[in-house]
Amino acid sequence: MTALRLRSNELGPTGKTGSNRRFGLRKAEMGPLEQSRLQTVLKQAEKAGIKGSIPDTLRDPRLASLVARKFKVPTPGADVCLRYYHQHVDSYREADRYVGRQIVLRCATDDPMARAEAWARAERLVAILYFDPRMFDDLLATYDPIAEKTAGRVGPVIRGVLPAELEGALLALRPGQICPVPVATDSGIHVVLLDQIFAGQVPSFALMHARISATLRQLWRSQAATRHLSRLAERYLASLQEL
Repeated sequence: MTALRLRSNELGPTGKTGSNRRFGLRKAEMGPLEQSRLQTVLKQAEKAGIKGSIPDTLRDPRLASLVARKFKVPTPGADVCLRYYHQHVDSYREADRYVGRQIVLRCATDDPMARAEAWARAERLVAILYFDPRMFDDLLATYDPIAEKTAGRVGPVIRGVLPAELEGALLALRPGQICPVPVATDSGIHVVLLDQIFAGQVPSFALMHARISATLRQLWRSQAATRHLSRLAERYLASLQEL
């Protein structure tokens, strides 16, 4: 038998003489319904590979997640959903989007001489653009013709999309700024400018209502499951103390 199976003498009447048989179950003993519920959740835990003592198993959050869907909860009203929306409004905000431009002096990572030359050239391009940003298109056509069709545009992008080195440089700028030093990536040496930041918007409550309702129902199911399993654990431990 596994650690999750109940032993025959763990629950219910002990079989000893005394008030137990004359007056039925003692206060601390688990009734038939509780025993049945306990057996059911322990079988679910066993199938899910949740192991440990019975009390530890009943308090395992993975088991609460498994049994939560069995609980019926009401549909939250619009006022409840609206209050939750205002309390968590920042979590619904869309990510900021960044738009910039770049000139890439392409060179292989395993050619240190070519990369050194590209870096020196990129430094000159940065100096030129500091003096006259309107030179960008001419410099792009000369040094990065591959990107000329897209005007060297970067984005709109959110955090986590670009290579780490490029993202760190771009997102550190204010709109209209050029990165004061070139940026090295596997693609080559980049000259980077930031043109605009589109602040993330917060979707309206009307758009979020259904999602919030589903979130609250799932939250209530999890809370109900946790309370149910906690009560079973308490009753189980109490019954052992009476044996």
